[in-house]
Amino acid sequence: GSDAPGTRLSDCSPQFIEAFESAQLIISKGQGNFEGLSDTPRPIFFLFKVKCPVIAREIGARIGAVVLKEQVLEEVAK
Repeated sequence: GSDAPGTRLSDCSPQFIEAFESAQLIISKGQGNFEGLSDTPRPIFFLFKVKCPVIAREIGARIGAVVLKEQVLEEVAK
């Protein structure tokens, strides 16, 4: 387990890592998971409520907005 607000792959079990890496699609819930996984080159859809100005600016949404954001793998590779 971890006390982090989102998924930190370095804290996850080998079984979780295997499932995560082999998944064709990942649906991730919560802003903490967006913060922790948005640099991970995997096909992820993030569903979360924007809770801080830093994330609001990053994704171009207002605080309080509910967002469904598709991770574009080409953007992660840059």
